[in-house]
Parts: sequence; structure tokens; C-alpha cells
Amino acid sequence: MSIKKPLAILISSFLLFTAGTATLHANTTTKPKPFLIQGKLPHLTMMVKMMWDDQDLALTPTQKQKLLKIRKETISGVQKLKKKIMQLESKIVTASNQGANPASLKKDVYKLANMRAQATMLHLKCIYNTRKILTEEQRDILE
Repeated sequence: MSIKKPLAILISSFLLFTAGTATLHANTTTKPKPFLIQGKLPHLTMMVKMMWDDQDLALTPTQKQKLLKIRKETISGVQKLKKKIMQLESKIVTASNQGANPASLKKDVYKLANMRAQATMLHLKCIYNTRKILTEEQRDILE
């Protein structure tokens, strides 16, 4: 009986440790996002896409046309920025890892911040314009 308690503690500790490392690993493998605000704003265009033909949401043909335009504009704008953001971010990280003086990276860091701000503004504009097209009842269903 005296071996059961230490064994239970050892197993519990092992499970906690491996669960913690799995969580850390999972967080490092998520796709990088180009936005300043992470995970706190809704992706309404994705929710609309998932419920495109839902009878409860009941999008009209006119709404669908307008929503498609917003989605295309937003996605194309964000994709262009994301490519530039990831390239510049990699450049900064590489330079830092090679011992670059932080002052020499300042211009690129501010440029990176500006591009992330632009992407965030595209996201905010998408949310705003999508909400304007939807009725209050439709917004309630999505949000």
C-alpha cells in the first residue's frame, strides 16, 4: 500500500508535465495572424460563410452579393499584407538572431507595426460593413 501513493504522485506529475508541454507545443504551431488584435474580434465573414445557406440566417440574394464583395476585398487585402508582414517579421528575427543592434531594426519594426495596423483596420472594416448588411435578427444568430 505504501508504494501506491508515490506511484500515483509520479503518474500525476508526469501527466501534468506532458499536458503542459503539449499545450506549449500546440500554441507554437498555430498559424500566425497578421492582426494587432489576436482572437478577440469576430471573424464574421467566416461565420457567414459557414451559415451561407442556413434557413434561420436566411440571407437574401442581395445580401449575399454584398457580403461576397466585402469578403473578397477583405481577404485579398489581408493576404497581400500578410505576405509582406511575414517576410518583414522573418527579416527582423533573422537580423536579431545574428546580433543586429536594435536601433538598426527600429525602422522595420515600425513598418511591421504599421502593416499589422492596416490588416487590423481591414478586419474592423469587414466587421462593420458585414454588420450593416445584416438585420438585427441575423446578427443575433451569428454573434
